[in-house]
Amino acid sequence: MSCTSYLIRKVLIFPTDGTAVVQPSGLLELTNGTAQLSSHVVHRTPLRLRRSPGNGVRSFSASFVFGIIPPYSDLSGHGIVFFVGKDNFSAVLPSQYLGLLNSANNGNATNHIFGVELDAIQSKEFQDPDDNHVVIDVNSLQSIAARHAGYYDDKTGAFHDLLLISGKAMQVWVDYDSGSTQIMLDYGWLKNGAKPSTPLVYAEVREDWEVEFGPHRFTYKDLFRATEGFKNKTLLGFGGFGRVYKGVLPKSKLEVAVKKVSHESRQGIKEFVAEVVTIGRLRHRNMVQLLGYCRRKGELLLVYDYMSNGSLDKYLYGGSKDKEKTALDWAQRFRIIKGVASGLPYTHEDFEQVIIHRDIKASNVLYDHGADPQTTHVVGTMGYLAPELARTGKVSPLTDVFAFGFFILEVACGRRPVEQAMNDSRLMLVDWVLEHWQKEALLEVVDARLDGNYDAGEVVLALKLGLMCSHPMPGAWPSMRQVMQYLEGDMPIPELTPTQMSFSMLALMQSQGFDSFVLSAASDPSSATNTTMTMGTISGLSGGR
Repeated sequence: MSCTSYLIRKVLIFPTDGTAVVQPSGLLELTNGTAQLSSHVVHRTPLRLRRSPGNGVRSFSASFVFGIIPPYSDLSGHGIVFFVGKDNFSAVLPSQYLGLLNSANNGNATNHIFGVELDAIQSKEFQDPDDNHVVIDVNSLQSIAARHAGYYDDKTGAFHDLLLISGKAMQVWVDYDSGSTQIMLDYGWLKNGAKPSTPLVYAEVREDWEVEFGPHRFTYKDLFRATEGFKNKTLLGFGGFGRVYKGVLPKSKLEVAVKKVSHESRQGIKEFVAEVVTIGRLRHRNMVQLLGYCRRKGELLLVYDYMSNGSLDKYLYGGSKDKEKTALDWAQRFRIIKGVASGLPYTHEDFEQVIIHRDIKASNVLYDHGADPQTTHVVGTMGYLAPELARTGKVSPLTDVFAFGFFILEVACGRRPVEQAMNDSRLMLVDWVLEHWQKEALLEVVDARLDGNYDAGEVVLALKLGLMCSHPMPGAWPSMRQVMQYLEGDMPIPELTPTQMSFSMLALMQSQGFDSFVLSAASDPSSATNTTMTMGTISGLSGGR
């Protein structure tokens, strides 16, 4: 802040260095015209904008009046910055660095500094728009949002230029909303008094822990436009997890599916987003890419590739709107089973960290004839949840094995895991299949729409594997790698242990889960529970080898 005097109305401030001084009139003079000099003034009492480490920044508002008095009518020093951050200025530089940063630390995420820059010189190294601009800085003098200095007229909506070095008193309003993570900046003549209704500059501010996730984050504005404001006509489906909307990204014109999720209160948004982004790094030919996320208040929006033909459950037991869906033949079904299975050893064993899917089911498999099926999910659904998860809330790779067992039975039988029986009781698919196995009539459970056109050996293998994976005793479960070996014929499947009891009754006797909700579950398998667990969004598992 060189070669210029800056006058600001006195508040609860404290000059720290340079030539900053409070004049007898009550005005604060930051600099006195000395070249290559920076001065700083801070609030007398530190303001804590975080309730605790790791939490988001609280909403805040600030306003100040300033005037830049240049030595010449058309020439001044660089400018002035309103900042939020630590008051350590030992290494800062003047001139284009505005007494805020230096050439070594400019752009570092560890700076933890936010600034509103009123700059009267264009610095091309920081991509300044011109020599009379107002910008928002976060950890860097290369701004996240910039605008020529001026204001919007509330009556006409017209934009009016304001010259920063006019020497006249002007007012700045800075507002940060923690819910939308948006910073809004207004600027105008002091004589007008009122804050303009249209912000001069606004931007969505990412907190420091989000910087590493930057490429994966979408703006809420883009997703709002993509889905036409989340209108019902763009709604693809909904369940206990939230709603899914079809959208078209405004710039790329890419078709996407946008899922709106309320994250669990027991998991911080930081950890929640970190998990989402970790899963977004998954690369496997049987997995659809998670494109990114957006957070807004207590809501998280997940963005996936869009598949036009809908989910697998519509082909297995579609409603009236899905009667035109062609029934899948056995070759397609077996390919789907193998495809879904093939992605899980990668997430359980081969990825950089263990990732549990937690909700493998037909309604989470997106299917398109001639293309690989793909899955998405958010929380586990009762009827598919492993007994130890329903009881303890703890997950492991075997949690997916249990759900996969139910999934196999769904695909082979064309029935939901829990259905309404004729006598108003609830029919558990696994018990129904087990009963037919005990009667040595296993092929009678195969989907009648196949009309006997299937490979009996593959069908029996699939059904036995479904029973093995959905057994109520975890000790009976194979790993997903073993499952793949069974499906590929690389290893013979063990014989099932005979039992005179249903799996659900055996589970209750062993205190293993199948809790009362499962036994009285509604026939709609998309009904998610309130079981508390961290969100594990595996993007997609697709068709076989």
